[in-house]
Amino acid sequence: SSCFFLAQDILQDCSVWACASSIRQSMIAMWRLAASWLSVASACTYVEVPFPARRSSQFAGENGSVQDVGSGYVIARTMELSNLLGRTSYSIETVAAGAHGGRYGYVAPINTFELIGGLKLKVAFEGMNEKGLTISALALGESIYQKGSLGGKKDVSALDLAAVLLANCDSVSSALSYLESISVVEPWNLPKLLPTGLHWAITDATGRSVVVEYLQGERKVSENHPRVMTNDPNLQWHWRNLNTYVNLNPEYPQQNEFLGVHVDEDIGTVPRAVGHGWNLFGLPGDSSPPSRFVRMFYLRGYATHANAPESLDDAIVLGNALLNNVFIPLGTVAREPRTFVDRLEYTPYAILKSPQDKFMMIRGYRNSQWRKIDLSRLDFSKGLS
Repeated sequence: SSCFFLAQDILQDCSVWACASSIRQSMIAMWRLAASWLSVASACTYVEVPFPARRSSQFAGENGSVQDVGSGYVIARTMELSNLLGRTSYSIETVAAGAHGGRYGYVAPINTFELIGGLKLKVAFEGMNEKGLTISALALGESIYQKGSLGGKKDVSALDLAAVLLANCDSVSSALSYLESISVVEPWNLPKLLPTGLHWAITDATGRSVVVEYLQGERKVSENHPRVMTNDPNLQWHWRNLNTYVNLNPEYPQQNEFLGVHVDEDIGTVPRAVGHGWNLFGLPGDSSPPSRFVRMFYLRGYATHANAPESLDDAIVLGNALLNNVFIPLGTVAREPRTFVDRLEYTPYAILKSPQDKFMMIRGYRNSQWRKIDLSRLDFSKGLS
């Protein structure tokens, strides 16, 4: 179970306030350290790859209604987080239906942070449940969450939100309804101490895709039609920034051939394109969030325009190629010298998943072999690691 649940139980059950106060001070220090760890994970990337739905792709949707899906999507995402202070590890866990009062079982790669006093903080930034609902949490430093205890609503820590939604919701619509019933807050309601900014991509088996952000204390839900997400700034800024790169072209650059002048026998006619790749001239190649967003949008768009995936397998291959484009080799991204916990950022794992087909694939930094988890074959009546 999450270390947050453990800490909350301790505070709720402690009958002597002096004891609770001491524990609370220790926990505050622990969360401050953990939050500073999480705030330096700022290079995660998310992109969806469409493919034609196989068969008729009818399935039981909300309230038992039958829904038709014309396209499926393979979701590709990276996790970028250094081994902070040598205290970060990863595991893949199956969480049983009914755990922590939830309705659905799910599979999640778990980030485990070893904290003060031997306690461990386990956070799911990624996952899929047995209904095909998927959540991907990425860093968003400008997030400002809701205030706690609003209108009698239950408070949910931002770091617990992915797990809570996976355990209680079966679709994007039900996830958004659930969000209406809760307040998403900073861990321990200490916003000045804990900069744990996140935003969430939520997708289901119908193909609906939304992004949920908390800006200036208000929830912002965006239908994610571009089907790309990275990190700061907020999603609306990234959408406008795509206009900056309208000079890019899916076609071979021939627009200036009318200016052609033959200069001599060695050089020939100028100007002309020499070699391939000039249609992408100006595409940003660095690892910043704006650059990664632009690359994923245009590269996926051009790839599907020229060679559209015809099957799930084709979409997986393209998703893998896009992930390779934003893969961060250890040592290439400079660390923040003013943050003592920051180590060199890299890509410890990457995910490919299909909500319709209910599977996830994962690969690591040192072992790039994809490993597949078929949720349809799992027994969610009990949790497994």
